[in-house]
Amino acid sequence: MHISFTGRHVQITDDVRHFVEKRANKLDGVFNFLDELHVVIEQEKTRFFAELTLLARRVTFHARIETHDVFESLDTALNRIESQVRRHKERMKDRRHRQSHRDVVAQLNEGAATSSSAPTTDDSPTTAPIVKITDRFASKPLTVEDAAMQLQISEDSLLLFVNAETSQVNLLYETDSGEYGWIEPEFS
Repeated sequence: MHISFTGRHVQITDDVRHFVEKRANKLDGVFNFLDELHVVIEQEKTRFFAELTLLARRVTFHARIETHDVFESLDTALNRIESQVRRHKERMKDRRHRQSHRDVVAQLNEGAATSSSAPTTDDSPTTAPIVKITDRFASKPLTVEDAAMQLQISEDSLLLFVNAETSQVNLLYETDSGEYGWIEPEFS
């Protein structure tokens, strides 16, 4: 990672360079997609401003901190940049593992289609009865509130839908007392 320094009304000392380079190399060791770090240190009377801009592939991280000590400003700004990079990496990891709505619905429909077309043997009394699919649909993602309104409008007592917030299949049902129940599975 390339590190550049700019000092405004302040001299950039070797201690400051060493401090930033040490922390930046630690960041680069953990997150290997970082390209360039630009550090601007500015002094106004007794205040120090540390402004860091970290360039990575297709994303830029930025932090600006003001304190009365140059090292405290740099440390806080580097901590803020590190948390931004960590959040970005987690989002990217979650995005790669999340399936699209169409894939989830297609997998559910395929699973239901294969279970309905399985061969049955009439000589075994312990086999479970096979339920024939009578209705197939691909629902659009809904919020829980939208699903509740959809269930109120329809004459059905339950609604299977893809939750727009979690991208998981949820079930909303109406109890005998007229209240609504909501089932959201947790996958481990």
